[in-house]
Amino acid sequence: IGSFETLGISFAQSHFNLEPETAGMIVSANGMIGVIALLSMGQLGKYFTDIQMIVGGMTVCAVGIISFSALQSVEDGADNATWKYFLGIFMIYGVGYPIGHTAVIGLFSKIVGRRAQGTLQGWFASAGSLARILFPIMSGYIAQFDDITTVFKVLFGILALSNFFVAVSSPTLTALST
Repeated sequence: IGSFETLGISFAQSHFNLEPETAGMIVSANGMIGVIALLSMGQLGKYFTDIQMIVGGMTVCAVGIISFSALQSVEDGADNATWKYFLGIFMIYGVGYPIGHTAVIGLFSKIVGRRAQGTLQGWFASAGSLARILFPIMSGYIAQFDDITTVFKVLFGILALSNFFVAVSSPTLTALST
């Protein structure tokens, strides 16, 4: 999320020829869809476990991110349809991140259980804040010295690796959360 907050508007301009206001409206609309996804977590929880929602959320984010990696810039003559930007942002902001992140918080809370959660939730939130510092720096550096396609590939790789670790740790996470 931090990477898109940093590079999203410039990416929309360079690859979709979108005005900043239009790109902002697309992200905002998908943010509202994300709120609906958050409000649906109770219903989703009836059908999916926290781990399934974490893996599903990260997978949807990863697909949204990698869908941007093959696109050429407008400068290179590309005529990328706006719906491709909307769909990728929808997968990231509207579905993947809200569901995956909320499921992580829910699983964390279940694992901690009845013990005092304040300090642990604080550390958890601090780790998220650190990611929102480091990922924009990393993304900006990669985009400047290589290109934005590489940023998308790196982010995809990180999500794929994270999904792998969640899947491998699934039995342990399930045991700890029950």
